Amino acid sequence: MTSPIFLQDLPIEQLEKLSKNDIQKISNAETLYWNNKPHIIYYVAVHGAKTQNNGLVNVSSTNTKIKGLSIARVGDEVIYADGTTSKIISGAGTACIVDGSPVALVGSRLDNGDEIIESPNTTIAIRIYKDQPLPQNFLSHD
Repeated sequence: MTSPIFLQDLPIEQLEKLSKNDIQKISNAETLYWNNKPHIIYYVAVHGAKTQNNGLVNVSSTNTKIKGLSIARVGDEVIYADGTTSKIISGAGTACIVDGSPVALVGSRLDNGDEIIESPNTTIAIRIYKDQPLPQNFLSHD
C-alpha cells in the first residue's frame, strides 16, 4: 500500500497545475482519510462536566470559554453533593494549554481517584491517532 499524498506536501509548482476541481477532490479524499484513520477523541471538559462519582467540575477561571462555558484545567476543583472537593490532576498535557495549565478532558483523573466522564462541550476535542505517540503528559497523573 502506498502512503497518501496530501496537498500540503506537494511542491508549489505541482499545486499551481491543479484545477480547483482537482484540489477539491484531493481535499475531500484527505478528509475521508483522516476521519477513517483509527483514532480516539477526547472532548475538552468545561464548567459543569460530570465525574464517575457524580461530582461536577467547578472551573476557577472564566477567561476562556467554549460556547459560553468556561474551560476546565488541571488544578480546577470538582465538587460533590456532600460538599467535598477534589482537584483535577491530569489533562491534555502539552497538546493543549490554556492560561499556563493543561486543559482537562473527558478521561482526566482527580486526586481522589475519580474521573471526568462527560462534558457539556461536544464541539472542541483532541483527536489522538492510534499510530502516533501521545503528547507529553497526556492524561498522565503519576
